Amino acid sequence: MEKENGFVSAPLLTVPEAAAYLGVGKRIIYQLIESGQITVVRGKGKRVFIEQKSLDPYRKGQVLT
Repeated sequence: MEKENGFVSAPLLTVPEAAAYLGVGKRIIYQLIESGQITVVRGKGKRVFIEQKSLDPYRKGQVLT
């Protein structure tokens, strides 16, 4: 994950937003998180945010596992 001036760069997506962005189910996003293929930012409680640019390789055709 790239940081700019010590901060995570935006935009940040929730798991449902990331799933919609890639056209997959939420379960796939959670699998990508668990396997370390995408990095997350943890918010308050159980909230998880994903940098949109970390999803771009998958959107551009990288195979989802």
